[in-house]
Amino acid sequence: MKATLFRGEDVSNETFESVIHLLQSVSGMCRFSGMDESIPLPEKPVLSWSELFDICKKLRINHSIPEDTFIFLLTQKPNFNNFFGYLDVNNPTNGFVHAGDWERFIHCPTELPVAYHIVALMIQKQMVNNEKELVNLLHREPIGCVNDYCQNKKDVILKMRTADICPTCMERLTLKLSPPVINHIFEILESLRIKMLFAQNMRQHLKPSPILITTDYKIMIPDYGQLELRMTPLEKALYMLFLKYPEGIHLTDLINHKQELYDIYSSFSPLGSLTEMKQSIDDMCNALSNSASEKISKIKLNFEKNLGKELAKYYYIKGARGERKRIDLCN
Repeated sequence: MKATLFRGEDVSNETFESVIHLLQSVSGMCRFSGMDESIPLPEKPVLSWSELFDICKKLRINHSIPEDTFIFLLTQKPNFNNFFGYLDVNNPTNGFVHAGDWERFIHCPTELPVAYHIVALMIQKQMVNNEKELVNLLHREPIGCVNDYCQNKKDVILKMRTADICPTCMERLTLKLSPPVINHIFEILESLRIKMLFAQNMRQHLKPSPILITTDYKIMIPDYGQLELRMTPLEKALYMLFLKYPEGIHLTDLINHKQELYDIYSSFSPLGSLTEMKQSIDDMCNALSNSASEKISKIKLNFEKNLGKELAKYYYIKGARGERKRIDLCN
């Protein structure tokens, strides 16, 4: 299965890229991609399904996307039926997913439920041949299956916590999809489930797990659903420097590590202006600049967003004002 994602002009590029990253982070038979453009939307507070599906039709034509590839439009605008997402009955590989108001129903980053519902809609398309079959397929009472109807929107928490497919729905799915595809689907759903639990502080009894720097310089926590902490190149260089010094570093001493930062940065970001790179690192090492402190704050928020506040404290760079900053996990 393949899917191409588009974002309405009301969805931030950061959220959009995070959704794509979540879907691509587990390798397998399904393929996900995103178009780097924002799509204009009708200037109306609420959109009809026909308006949303018409946009999908035009996107498919304009971008020459094959009929067997799903198109999903992400938008924060509410739809008339107040659904989390749906596929066009007449063109069932065209669909939308609502990317707004998730904080009202579930405490986790928006990209997690959005990514989940993209996968859920792709699964549903394989299980039914028409809308009548879909209506009969959906579970009116939530049982923790991907096909729970969730008339009470807060019931979405249950199916995301289980990331499961009930035996009846599974039987339908096995008639349509090969075992490698089904296995990949489960791996994606499980990855989203684990990330959601960490974001909701529901796994804080766990011990911190080691960080892994991969050969292509990704910062990973393998034990937590193959979680990747995505950072800007400068944030990544600073974090990797602190990983090298368990005893910590005074921010005023960063100037003594300037060459190391140059070397770390250039190892995973060889392209671009060398002069610009050196200037950015010079600013970060300047004791009179807030550049390093700002990046440390962003790194902290990144870990808290992905792991929850309690577990995150082992991973981010911290230390009292004027004292050495360090990562607790290194000690």
